[in-house]
Amino acid sequence: MEKRGIRNPWDLTEFDADWVNPATRQDIKEVSEKHGGKVFGLKFWREWTVLRGEDLLDCGNFDVDVIFRDEDEAKVKKLIEDYEPQSKGGWSGDLGKIVDALFNLAIESCTWV
Repeated sequence: MEKRGIRNPWDLTEFDADWVNPATRQDIKEVSEKHGGKVFGLKFWREWTVLRGEDLLDCGNFDVDVIFRDEDEAKVKKLIEDYEPQSKGGWSGDLGKIVDALFNLAIESCTWV
């Protein structure tokens, strides 16, 4: 994004999808390679979907939000388990806390347009 003069992802539009989404896939591949494939992706909202291996590398637009090291999986599961009881009746007031905690633990966040 910086090469194109965009410093804030909120400044992206649907017209940027031609380069943003392939760049995000490349970032996912590079992070996976850097960590010897010992990573997993997580899709937020409704169901907390985990993607691994080829599913992570071949994901579609918006299929994954953040990437974690495999060694952090227990921490990620604990954060989700602690959040779930509060969210049964709809979005919890603590939604920001879990999102912040997951992003802080992640080694990569995915930008999709």
